[in-house]
Amino acid sequence: MKFKKAVSFAVAAAMSAMLLTSCGEESEIPDGMQLVDNEFVNYTFYVPDDWTPDTTIDGFLSAKANDNTNVSVQTMTWSNQYGSLDAYFREDYFKKLESTFKDITLLEEECSIENQTVGVQKNSAVKYVYTVGSDDATYKIVQYFSYNAGYLYIITYTGKISDKVNGEEKAVEYFEDHLEELSSIIDNFVF
Repeated sequence: MKFKKAVSFAVAAAMSAMLLTSCGEESEIPDGMQLVDNEFVNYTFYVPDDWTPDTTIDGFLSAKANDNTNVSVQTMTWSNQYGSLDAYFREDYFKKLESTFKDITLLEEECSIENQTVGVQKNSAVKYVYTVGSDDATYKIVQYFSYNAGYLYIITYTGKISDKVNGEEKAVEYFEDHLEELSSIIDNFVF
């Protein structure tokens, strides 16, 4: 009987130790970044410390910089009815964007369906880049689409590239200003 109690106690102590050490520690967060999280997501998403996170929508996380450049993550179940992520983007997703925005241009030379990865696991991805005109401004958008464990992950980065001031179009570099931060966000994502 004493042996069973000793074994039970040892197992309980080992389980407690594992639970304590498996909890996220501050040191696991990449330098200069913060965790954006809510109870409805199944991934780990880090953004720069000085960005403002938004976790108010269940299953959808986003964050923005002071100039309103932003990044978001959306997930959905993947039925694979299109055969590939590229087919899904071109045959469904982008057509919906075209019906939503009258001024949209796909920048084919910046898109890539090869050699793209997302996350610390280097999960295969496809990347699309396009511009959208809206409210007297032009925005440049990069989207990464990656499939993992039955889910499609869409990471979207949006930054302004031009604005109208007194009726005249003026170039701004909000999109370019945060590309290094985007790279860090993509590289530190965890499925």
